[in-house]
Amino acid sequence: MSLLHRIARRCSTHDRASHVVTSRLEQQLGMDPSPPPASFVEAHRDPGIIDCGNTWCAHRRR
Repeated sequence: MSLLHRIARRCSTHDRASHVVTSRLEQQLGMDPSPPPASFVEAHRDPGIIDCGNTWCAHRRR
């Protein structure tokens, strides 16, 4: 499975929904905020500050 993700340049860190990113988008769109996840880590995990080590992610997120 990881080979297919690498070929497709998918990242398990940056290509999944994050409450922090979703909250920012909801604020920008003027929507009511969605409830945070029960897990403290999941509620505050910001993929924008995580270096996953994939070279294509660094170039794609710029």
